[in-house]
Amino acid sequence: MSDDTRTENLAFLQYAIAQVCQAWGASEAHAACIAEGIGFAHRQGKLNQGLGVYECIDIALYAGLDPQAVPELQSEGPAMAVFDGKRSSGYYTLNLMADWAIERARTTGIAIAYGGNHFDGGSFASYVYKAYENDMLAFSSNNTVPLAAPIGGRENVLSCPPFDAIAPSGGEAPIWASLKFAEFYDADIAEAVLHNEGKMKGDWCIDTETGEITEDASPYAIPIEGYGRLWDYSCAGRIASPRTYALNLWNEAMTSLFNPLGIASSNLPTIADYDQAKQDGTEVAASVGGSYYICINPGLLGSIDEMKAKSDAFVQDISECKTIPGQSIRIPGAKGYQSLQNNEQTVEILTSHWDPFFVNIAGKYGLSETKMRADFSAQPAL
Repeated sequence: MSDDTRTENLAFLQYAIAQVCQAWGASEAHAACIAEGIGFAHRQGKLNQGLGVYECIDIALYAGLDPQAVPELQSEGPAMAVFDGKRSSGYYTLNLMADWAIERARTTGIAIAYGGNHFDGGSFASYVYKAYENDMLAFSSNNTVPLAAPIGGRENVLSCPPFDAIAPSGGEAPIWASLKFAEFYDADIAEAVLHNEGKMKGDWCIDTETGEITEDASPYAIPIEGYGRLWDYSCAGRIASPRTYALNLWNEAMTSLFNPLGIASSNLPTIADYDQAKQDGTEVAASVGGSYYICINPGLLGSIDEMKAKSDAFVQDISECKTIPGQSIRIPGAKGYQSLQNNEQTVEILTSHWDPFFVNIAGKYGLSETKMRADFSAQPAL
């Protein structure tokens, strides 16, 4: 733990999130989806997709996120479905999409669920992990409000989408991709200014007037009152690699262009639109233009145990590779996976995310950290 983080009990964190969700009218089922998704991100070590991402839900409430909405299965075929989020959260919608795809893939071998008309879903790790627990592969994503520029451009018209994909494993860590298809989003701006003297991890900020490229986010950072993670920025977001750019565009095709409910990132509202809605209550379109969840059941093709053994052997080969002096082999997602396997009950939380949630957000509903800790402690032991 560093001065930037604090260690907390996972069960209390999820309890507090669920209490705040239900205070603004979410059902117990909806609140559980949000609390579990945010808690999962902390267990995986993705702190910017943890407690701070709740701010994306909070600001969406001012813009028309519907607490009472229940995502609806709009249409389906043997191996395809479309879910209308009904302006609910992505946490609720993606869980229903995942459950449908996993269950359908048991007999069809592969299934895809599309989603639309829903708000942010945070980290996508918890959704694909559901497939992993059923010995299946899954990959999933959604697009976002415009946060990045095309290579050669200086306007934000592209998404900075989360992407998660996972495959079954035996005793070794799974092959697990958990990343984003752009260099940074709002949370990275906040972290750069609050904890790194304004410096990004690369020359990723494009001045929209001059086209100048810099690593210094300070001139472009726009704090949003009451929040510690969700900041706006006036620069364009540079995508550094043509590979990332290509994946970003492909993901847009998957999430929105060929999704019956999809809206392209270039046509979505901006963070500034949400900040304005927070001030005057104007309804704004959902922050997600489209999402997808694809599940594959390899057990219909052969022995799943043999497939797991092949995955384990491959990961072992990678782990045993000769290293560069002073470096070690890292398997993506392995640390978070081990935390899940160990059922770790303490997690780290960024201090810049703690007060905005427990003071600024929970306080709106007459809740406080002290009250929720007391109520949590008074619960009967399971």
